[in-house]
Amino acid sequence: MTETEERREPYETPELHPLPGSVLARPPGPERRVAPMPRVAGQDVKELAGRFGSPLCVIDERVLRAAYQRLESAFRAGWKDTVIAASIKTNYLSAVVAILRSMGAWGEAVSGFEYRLCRDLGIPGDQIIFNGPWKSDQDLELACREGALVNLDSDDELARVIELARAWRREVRVGLRVSLELNDAPWDKFGFSLENDHALEAARVIARESYLVLEGLHVHVGTYIPDAGLYGRACEALIALGLRLERELELEIRHLDLGGGYASRNTLRHTLLPGEAIAATAEEYATAITLPLKRAAVQFRRPPRLFIEPGRILVDEAASMIATVRAVKRVSGQQKAALLDCGVHLLPTAFWYEHEIRPVEDRGQAVENYRVVGPLCMQIDVLRESVLLPALRAGDLLVIRDAGAYNFSQSMQFIHMRPNYLLAHDGGVDVIRAAEEDAQVRAAERLPSHLINAETRGSILAGGQ
Repeated sequence: MTETEERREPYETPELHPLPGSVLARPPGPERRVAPMPRVAGQDVKELAGRFGSPLCVIDERVLRAAYQRLESAFRAGWKDTVIAASIKTNYLSAVVAILRSMGAWGEAVSGFEYRLCRDLGIPGDQIIFNGPWKSDQDLELACREGALVNLDSDDELARVIELARAWRREVRVGLRVSLELNDAPWDKFGFSLENDHALEAARVIARESYLVLEGLHVHVGTYIPDAGLYGRACEALIALGLRLERELELEIRHLDLGGGYASRNTLRHTLLPGEAIAATAEEYATAITLPLKRAAVQFRRPPRLFIEPGRILVDEAASMIATVRAVKRVSGQQKAALLDCGVHLLPTAFWYEHEIRPVEDRGQAVENYRVVGPLCMQIDVLRESVLLPALRAGDLLVIRDAGAYNFSQSMQFIHMRPNYLLAHDGGVDVIRAAEEDAQVRAAERLPSHLINAETRGSILAGGQ
């Protein structure tokens, strides 16, 4: 061993020690404090939680209507014949769909459940766009019979509709979903590929059928697409295909459908900038889509109608979740965890969003770094990995913002039941979905007779009935 090796000290990880009076020694300044949010949708949060319990979802009708008006105005300023078909899957709540319908929205359904929801709320079949990679025979037949605009998704679905039309010996109007290689990775699970001429071949098959009418072309470029330019390129591709079909097959393309995926101000996980800094506005989406249409309008036999199928851009910012801190504990390192009564079973979008979380009140204590977790017996039940909040204690109320998109439709009764959902409007608040009870969740179950004994209790019925 050399003399140098003998003198070598073992490596130790360096430590940082703040100097007295330095910025590191002081608690976070006011610029890092999160502004409290004592009211949601014009309502006192503490009062709402006291009346309706916690957790609690509150939907602001005023915000929902304003989002629709802004989007409609933006698109119709660029292309007057624009129709908004609201994405039903984004929020299944009947009150939400009814509000959008009252504003003039059509329905965009991707399942028989959503189609029937639209019909129950008074939306006629011929004002429903029926999308999705699989439609049951019963649902497909009903939609075609009622004059819904069915966007075909595959050769097999095309064959099924041809069979229906021939059997009925009457016209059935269809659209063609087109997939484009715009994204990385492309959304190629759906529709007919443009690049390999699959879409062109499907259109030729439709043109040969006496009872099928190809009314338009549809594309859905993806979900949460903050780049408006992607829609512009998609629109240009549909225009080029539509003009070719009119020219070569003597068709009339009556509409172009640019689908949904328009982003809200929510921030995606692992992005450097907040969502509202990167997401296009309603006006920017409209400009990107309608400018190519304006340039190409005279080339069509008749200027086509424009459909869009927005979801999150309409409903995301209209809903907030009120939750209560049930415990505060130390976790790995020096971080604290705030355990809420609301978890990912109610807010599945927490898996990909950094939802903004605001305290209802600020008692002026130091700001601390919290991992915000839910009540489920799962390590993945995390709403925020790290968020700065004024010091929390059990019983504190928090508001989780921009929770309107996909959270109700993808929520589930796992461990804890779903809570009350409220609609706040000019006249006050209404419960639009009551908190679930055990009996509702178990009502569809049947207990086989050989498992029923003197110890069995409850309202589950015997099987075989």
